[in-house]
Amino acid sequence: MLGRLFYLATRVALPPITLHFVSLEEYGIWSTCFLIIGYIGMGTFGVANVYIRFAAQYNATGQQQEIGKLLAVGLTITLGFSALVLILLYLGMPWIVEWFKIPIHLQATATTLILGSVATMLLDMTFGAFAYVLQGLQRIVQQTLVWIVSFLLETVVMIGLLMEGFGVKGLLLAFAARYIFSTLAYMVLCYRAVPGLRLQLRGAGKETYRLFFGYGGILQLSGLLSIFLYSCERLAAGMLAGVGSVGLLDIGQKFPMMSSQLFGSAQNSFLTTLTHLHAQNRRDEMVEVYAKGTRYLNLLNGTAMGFMAPFGFYLITAWMGPAKPYPEAATIMALAAIGYHLHVITGPATTYFQGTHKPWRPLLGLLIPQLLIAGCGLFWLLRVQDDGLLAVVAAMAIARVLSSLIFLAQTNREMRYGQLRFLWSVLLPGLMPYVIGYGLWHFTQTWMSGISLARLDLLPVLAGRGVGYLVMTGLIFLVVFANRQERSSILRRFKRA
Repeated sequence: MLGRLFYLATRVALPPITLHFVSLEEYGIWSTCFLIIGYIGMGTFGVANVYIRFAAQYNATGQQQEIGKLLAVGLTITLGFSALVLILLYLGMPWIVEWFKIPIHLQATATTLILGSVATMLLDMTFGAFAYVLQGLQRIVQQTLVWIVSFLLETVVMIGLLMEGFGVKGLLLAFAARYIFSTLAYMVLCYRAVPGLRLQLRGAGKETYRLFFGYGGILQLSGLLSIFLYSCERLAAGMLAGVGSVGLLDIGQKFPMMSSQLFGSAQNSFLTTLTHLHAQNRRDEMVEVYAKGTRYLNLLNGTAMGFMAPFGFYLITAWMGPAKPYPEAATIMALAAIGYHLHVITGPATTYFQGTHKPWRPLLGLLIPQLLIAGCGLFWLLRVQDDGLLAVVAAMAIARVLSSLIFLAQTNREMRYGQLRFLWSVLLPGLMPYVIGYGLWHFTQTWMSGISLARLDLLPVLAGRGVGYLVMTGLIFLVVFANRQERSSILRRFKRA
């Protein structure tokens, strides 16, 4: 989580710097590159999970020679996939630039950025196998350190190239430098972690291939649908309102997405824990891990989102500067906050089904309902001819909220965890901060509307409101929602401090 926080801090700092050197349209093209990368990146989602899970299994059972076979089969699959993707993308570039309504004078730049960024990501997806194996071998600290150094390298190179006049192409060069470095570092560390590691297809039977196309295939399908739903707004925005709206959407969703990614990274530990408990038939402890995990993810995300939603305009102004006011982005932030919030707290439920060998349940219970609700919402917008960006974002937020609540209710029923108990002990503590945030905004809005929007004037005001918000949120949680054990633990920590 600390590594993720450090990473997100650099991502917050870069857009204002980048937009000082490039236009909003060029920045929108760069954001579009990551939309395309997101879809292609999900092409190896299942493969990555196979590396992590079975590298851990082989290491635990002393079958390290099988790791080489696993890597060889995985690299063969992803190399073929990468070559096919690059050929199809190159042939399809005329349709892509037309689809996203990229202006004629920027089409050559867009072609370079899209092909270059996708080629870089395919390099990471293919040889990133060594990073996934490191994770399966529990070398997470090494992996994280390489990741931190690589994104810091990207940040330094990016700023330097922008200042040297490379423009938006400097972003691509920095992106490539990051992944070339990390790929080489992961390979070296992997060979050190597994002495005598040999990549060999000989001896890799049908079972090894089944790992990728069976268990991995189900997760692959779920991942592809997930990334599609995650980026529906950008697709719709690009087609309906042009590439500039994609950049506006990126600005408005930045903080909610960061919060969901930051706290969502904590759920990586749930899969191994729930799998271990399931193997030992310790059902009561599985229920406890699920309930507490969802409760604390909900509370963490609610605390962050509950302040972002009402104070979005001031946060974006302090971030981007008053010279570039984006009032629509503030509404996007409020809508995105609740949608991403409810979606990310389904993580423990998803890992519960993966750990109990039911990886198809999140697909059927969460993703397909979200797709159907989102499809109905977008169809309705087309029917009433409302092609505004905010209407699209609202439709997707509603789809995320409803599908997440349906999936959580299904999981509670399977785990025999009472719905009313879940509402009080898990859901309400994370929704309570929104009430506090909007209440604070309501009582201070008249005064804040008259303050200067200059960064140096606005930042102390936001900091003061943020501290007051955190104090009120903490007190209400402590008095109303905390159980005896949590209250005792919190008070004990305060006494130590």
